[in-house]
Amino acid sequence: MQRRTLLGLAASAGVVGVLGAKARFADKPSIPPATYAEEPVPSTGQRNSPVVATDTTTAGNKTYGTVRQSASVLDLESTDRYVLVTRYQLIPGSNYEARNGWKTASLTVEHGWNSGSLVSHSGDVVPADDGNADSNLYLGTDRSARRYRWHLMFDAATGNSHTFRFATVVNREKAPEKGDALVDAMFGAGFTRGFLRASERDLVTARLVMQGTNK
Repeated sequence: MQRRTLLGLAASAGVVGVLGAKARFADKPSIPPATYAEEPVPSTGQRNSPVVATDTTTAGNKTYGTVRQSASVLDLESTDRYVLVTRYQLIPGSNYEARNGWKTASLTVEHGWNSGSLVSHSGDVVPADDGNADSNLYLGTDRSARRYRWHLMFDAATGNSHTFRFATVVNREKAPEKGDALVDAMFGAGFTRGFLRASERDLVTARLVMQGTNK
């Protein structure tokens, strides 16, 4: 019921990476600082709504690192709205092999709905208020009528595992039918071995298709 498409694998030497680049001007980050949300995105199990589509996709490998996306679409009954919740587990290669030197540099997430209009978006990581940010997190966002993208960058690459959730809600005038493509959940993690060292990233898209309600 799901379609997984490998969009691209980029490897480069001599730069920190496309997603993990520590681009700076006058010693300032290229995107705004971020902090952890006071109210994290609720998990699928914490929501009292039927699940109508699910998918689990993993990108990367144990050499430089992996990221697993767990995605679910829920029907917010009687509201003509649907929510996509995606969870990401980032594990750098140094967690698999302590001496290999690979660390997590970034995460990019995009929810692209096939119909409807975007109502809201939320994330475990949000833009900071008044500069009150965790020192190693920076967040940039892009938005259109049906699409929302988050760019999360670790200012200092980290060898620790991280887990994040993101969610978008859309309003649909017409209810989807079984077999309809609902939303494309794209994600990409950047892993690096350090400044002027090799870097890797995967960009993968999972298409979530209406499976019917699971009450």
